[in-house]
Parts: sequence; C-alpha cells; structure tokens
Amino acid sequence: MINRRAFMGLVAAGSALPWRARASELPRERLPQLPTGTPGLLMAGSHSAMAERWSPILPTALGQGLGLPNPLSVRDTVGQDGVTGANLFDSQFASDGMMALAAPGQALVSSLCGDPRIHFDYSRWLPLLLSLTVPIVIGRTQLHRSLGSFMRDRPVRIAVSTLTGIELPTVLAMTLFGLRPIPVTGLATPQAAAAALRDNQVDVIQITDPLGTPETAALTSTLAQAGCPALFALTDRPGTVSLPGQTIMNMEDRLRQDARSALNSLLHAALRPLAGAAGVDLALVLPMLTSSATLARWRAATTQALHDGTLQATMHDAGRTLLTGTDATEALRQISGDTSSIMTLRRWLAANLPTWRLG
Repeated sequence: MINRRAFMGLVAAGSALPWRARASELPRERLPQLPTGTPGLLMAGSHSAMAERWSPILPTALGQGLGLPNPLSVRDTVGQDGVTGANLFDSQFASDGMMALAAPGQALVSSLCGDPRIHFDYSRWLPLLLSLTVPIVIGRTQLHRSLGSFMRDRPVRIAVSTLTGIELPTVLAMTLFGLRPIPVTGLATPQAAAAALRDNQVDVIQITDPLGTPETAALTSTLAQAGCPALFALTDRPGTVSLPGQTIMNMEDRLRQDARSALNSLLHAALRPLAGAAGVDLALVLPMLTSSATLARWRAATTQALHDGTLQATMHDAGRTLLTGTDATEALRQISGDTSSIMTLRRWLAANLPTWRLG
C-alpha cells in the first residue's frame, strides 16, 4: 500500500510535467485554434447575388490593399441568405480580426425578423465596407392612384421570395398605406416577379437592385412603359431616386403625401431599419473585439481596394453607394434598429404570419 509521503511525491511530480503533454490527451476539436496571422475572407451565402458579384473582385482587391502576394483566401458557406456564414463567423472564428466576413442584406433582414436560425448579432460587427442599393416598389397605375384613398383596407398582392424575405419592407410599407398585404411566395428573381405582375398574378413587386445589371434596369423601364411604374423607393434619404426615364419619390415623401398619420407610428419606426437592411448589397465586417491596430490595417486596405480598376468598373453606374469608416459605422447602427422598433416588427409578424401561411 502506498503511504501518504509517496503519494504526495507522485502528485508533485505530475504537476511538474509540461502543460502541453497533459493537454494533448484532450480531443483535438477542444484545443484552441491559434491565429495564423494570414488574413482571410468568409463569404456568407455562396449562391447569393452578393457572392456572385463580389467573389471575383473582392479577394484580389483586398489582397492588394493588404500588401499580400496573392488574393485573400476565401472560405465559402452554402446558401442564399448568408445566415449560415454569419453564424459561423460569430461562433467559430477568433476575434483577432484575421477573418473578415462578407454578408448579404438578407442575413440582416432575417436577424431583424427574429428568425430562429439566427445566432449572430450584426450590431456588434465592425464594418469595413457597406455597399448599399436603393430598392424600389413597382405597381399598377391604378394602385398608384389609389394609395391615398380608394384602396384603403383592400387587399394587395405582393411578390415575395419567402414570407420573411428581402421583400418584407414592401409588405410592411403597404400596411402603412392602409392596405391589406397578401404575400405571394416563390417569386425570388426580378424576372419572375415582373412576369407575375404582367400576368396579373400580383399587384406590387420589389426590385431590390434596380441598376445592378443592364437587364434589371431595362426591366424597370419596360414595366413603366407597360403601365406599371415605380411607386416609391425604399429609402429615407432626402430627394428623389432616378432611373432611366423615371424619377421616383422616396418612401418618406410618399407616406407624407398619402398616409401622413403613419409617419408617427411604431410600424414606421420599424420600417426604416428593415428597409435599410434590405438595401445592403454587401456588408464587409470584422468581429467586435478586433484590436485597433488590426482594424486600422483592414480599413486602410479597404480604402485602397476601392481604387482597384476592376472593382470600379463593376460598380460604375450600378446604383450603389459605398461607405467606409465612420460613415459605414453610422449606417450599420441605423440598420440595427432599437429595441422598440425590433419588437414592433416582430409583433407585427407574429400577428400576420399565421394568416399568410394559410394563404
């Protein structure tokens, strides 16, 4: 039998062993991942329009801005809305700032809606670059004339991809105009939505990126000539929005003209961050706890990347606003909303989703 003195000697000898020798018995997946010091890019939603547009140009432009010999290494995540990638970014990557995230606006819309898949908080991201579009709402001429009075409390069919998809701001806006929105799901592309509008299957559609491609720009002009003009733009920026052959009122001025009382409602406060999130073409961000030196390095690289010839050619006449630095930080803060507006949005959804699901 071992005596107490011998036992204590064994304990002392064990404690003197190097920590690494004992820790190696842990499963490998539980060992902390040490930063490699090599920057990378996590592309959220590899099948999204954002990824298709930015994947060919962003890694090269950022790699050059960071002074790397090669483009940034890219890790793709499957899906179209970017939720999987955003979850992965918040949960599995260190906060050392070596990995940046590129996310589409749909991920932000899903977060505002309280989608149960969401495990990230985009209000805690540090934005490097925001690429913003101005979504527009298009409808029939008679709907345009009746926004003030004739169709109050009347149903209006709206083309949407899903019930809480990128088109949700248009659904909420129709509520503010005193109409009863009926989302028609499964219309996920501008072409499909436009075809449904022409075939009288829906009354209103949202074109999230009206100048994104020449085909989309031509589509909006064709619809206007066919008696389906743009009703308003989903932005609260002062002034009007210009498209080929059209000058479009922003949603604030349209509400002031046709539904002034809605401007002071809680639902209007909820519409503003929702519309802002839907207008995010790209959110390039870092984790909240990134050191100031690393953040400064990334921001300098992003500023330099904006001068890349290929990137400038892609963004030319694409109807985008590119924000960096404090401008991007303020824009993301507004898109995040406050507790009151988010809860109002989710209560409105909870009241309407059961009816919408029943068709």
